[in-house]
Formats: sequence, C-alpha cells, structure tokens
Amino acid sequence: MAVKKDERMVRSKKIKEKMVKKVTYKCEGSYVDLNGTPHRYHKRGFASSAEAAEWEREFLLKMRTEIDTNMTMNDVFVLYLGSKKNIVKDRTYWELQKTYKRYLYPYWGDLRLRKIRIENIHEFQSFLLNAKTIKNTLYSNAMISTIQTRLKSILRYASHNGYISDPKLTNFNIVKRSNEPKKEMCFWHPNEYKQFISVVDDQVYIALFNVLYWCGLRIGEALALRWSDVDLKAKTISISKTYTKHRRQTTTPKTRNSYRAVIMPNECFLSVQALYERHSSIIGFDKDKLLFNFDKPLDDNSIRLKKDKWIAIAKVPRIRIHDFRHSHVSLLINLGFSPFDIAKRLGHTVEMVNDVYGHWFDDAQQKMVDKLNTIT
Repeated sequence: MAVKKDERMVRSKKIKEKMVKKVTYKCEGSYVDLNGTPHRYHKRGFASSAEAAEWEREFLLKMRTEIDTNMTMNDVFVLYLGSKKNIVKDRTYWELQKTYKRYLYPYWGDLRLRKIRIENIHEFQSFLLNAKTIKNTLYSNAMISTIQTRLKSILRYASHNGYISDPKLTNFNIVKRSNEPKKEMCFWHPNEYKQFISVVDDQVYIALFNVLYWCGLRIGEALALRWSDVDLKAKTISISKTYTKHRRQTTTPKTRNSYRAVIMPNECFLSVQALYERHSSIIGFDKDKLLFNFDKPLDDNSIRLKKDKWIAIAKVPRIRIHDFRHSHVSLLINLGFSPFDIAKRLGHTVEMVNDVYGHWFDDAQQKMVDKLNTIT
C-alpha cells in the first residue's frame, strides 16, 4: 500500500507540438478480502497525494468489509471448516466433512448465498423426509436431524460473519417424521454373552470383549489403553484417552465426563491378568505397550470380522461392537442401579443416560412392581 508521485510527459494544451511534464499521484498495493482471496489494486490521476491517500483508505475499508454476494454455500463451508480445525475433536471434524460432502453439497454446494431463501430450506427438509439410503430405506430421524443441524451450523457461521442477514435462515425448526417406529437397541443377556465368549479362542480378543461387556468401555477407549492405565492390584482401568480409526490417532477422550476409573468384575479382571502375563513375557515389553495389541491397535475391520465369526459359531443374536456397551447398561439397569451410578461408570452425563436408555428404566420399574405384586 503506497501513494507515489506519477510523472508523465503529455502534450501541452496550449502548444500541441510541445511535450510537457505532468505530475499526478497514484496508489497501488494489495489486500486480502473476507474470503481470504488476495487482490492487487492500482489507480492513478490524483491531483494531490492527500487525495490519493483518501481514496486508498476508503477503497481498502470497503474491500475488507464488503461481502462478496457471489459466494456459494461451498465457499462458506470451506471457511466454516477452517474455523473448526483446531477446536473440535478429530472425529467430529471428519464427520463434518462427511456429512457435508454426502448430504449437503449435492443440494447446496453451488447455490449462491444471495439467492438462499427460507423456501429453499423447507424444500430441502421435504426432500430429507422422503430420501432413501442405498438400501432403499428412508433416512432415520437421527440422520435427518444430524443433517439439518449441520446445515444450521454453517448458516449461523455465515450469519455471524455477515454473509447472510435473514434471521429465518438460522432459526428454522428441525423436522422429523412423526410415525417412525422406535428402533430397539440390541444387547446380550449374560447367558448369551457367556455362550459367545466360550467360543472365542484368542486371548487378546477374550480380554477385549470382556472389557467391552463387563466394563462398558467405548471401543476407542479400549483400543487406546496401555498397561500403565491398568492397576492389577486395585483391579481398575483408568480412561484418559481414545483411539480414532479415521486418522489412526490417540487423542483426549470424547467428553470431560469420559475421564474415569472403572473397576473390573472378576471375569474381566482374570482375562486382563492373563493377557498381562502373556505380554510381559514378550521381549521389549513395558507399561507403555498397548493392551490391544502391544505395538499397534487392533484393526476395526478385523475386530468386526472375528466377532461375527464367533457369533456364528456360538449361535447367538448378531450385535454390533457398540452393543457390548448397551449390553453393559442393560445389565446394570436390571440389577437396579440408578442413572447417576451408570452415568459415572459409562463416562456419560445423567441426562444422556436418561435420554438414551430412559425407556429401559421404565421397563425395569414395571418388572420390579410386577414382582412386588406377587408378594401381596
């Protein structure tokens, strides 16, 4: 950014054959707009340096604050994603990209912000309510809510930064299908789990499944465990990190509540102790080695394939890895523990436990009453 004297030879207005020196002023430089795009500017012909400086000041103020009305939703998402880079967890960042690319970009990506109206959002919501997955089933209410929440977050970012001004675009209601049947969570009763674990023939996986079922750990928490996190004397596992498969990194836990110490029941403890004896006999072992498995975390696909193989052998209902955690909660509810106690063990809040498992507590209460009624 600079104002410079601009000297040129021009024809004299009085004597056309004569060339005279004309002194004016010019300004030139560069700036970066709100979209992060660099530009250069150049303007000449000012009668004084003060006039050139005033033009430059007003020009730069306008260019650095004026919104580009040709911005598309994709332009905004790039800026929005950049603002989240060092704020959200790695998994959340990955999910933001996935949701946008799969569900939002095809509909919104090329649409210019100045053309977005509340009608566009209503049309998109109608589309979501009738959209189908690759398996030809309707999107679940959970998926529909997630997509709309992501869209609202991007639009709120755009509003906060002055890219849009219509408040209706950031305050729309999340829509859901009212007739969606409640999907029951899968879980194993203790006898089903014992039938399953009896056919597992790998010590590493015996310990892993026991930790998931009897302690209710998330799979990422289990895969991040090192022997320094296990106190064999106190029979406790300390949770202070999680493993994310998307970038194969160990990071801080999912939430603040996730930091906790979990006491192992006997069956779980004995399998972890047996795994310790096996690992400690390997050359190079120290407390920094992983439980599952030594130097490198078990592969997510391998865990799933082996689980399904042993399920088929044991002839028990098929469940997902996360359903081991649901099974643990089901067991604790049926043993009569409160949402507060369960939340502490799971690394949840009481509100989250009630929201996810509240209907199970209702069922357990009814069973209690039914048994009490048999006494009278």
